Amino acid sequence: MRKEVILAVIIGVLLGGIILYGINLANNSSTDSVDTEDQGNNSQVAPTSTKKNGNLISITTPQNNAVVTETTLSLKGSAKANSNIAIVTENDDILTVADANGYFSSDINLISGENIITVTSVDTTQSTASASITVIRTATLPE
Repeated sequence: MRKEVILAVIIGVLLGGIILYGINLANNSSTDSVDTEDQGNNSQVAPTSTKKNGNLISITTPQNNAVVTETTLSLKGSAKANSNIAIVTENDDILTVADANGYFSSDINLISGENIITVTSVDTTQSTASASITVIRTATLPE
């Protein structure tokens, strides 16, 4: 009887270790990594921008982590003048061109729940830049 108890404890510890390792591995392999500095306050994550070879892109509307009830949304931003813009959402892949001042806008369709919107620009020298935001669509907003 004593051998069975020891064997059950050893198997339980091994099984628990394997489960904890799997959970830790799953948490560390998430596809969305956001670098934030949290110093004990509630900080809001800003849209991420990538700058390569002087080409900067930013999304001005909507704000990151916006909560909306509409099914379509007007996305606005800025990039290098006359650059090609690719907008990738949960529903759509949209190609557009920034105007002479670098501004772009497009109407996008949203799904219920979390919508990750990624905007990538490519200028005439093939330099690229990307920015991503998250918009949450809900049926009703709390009052």
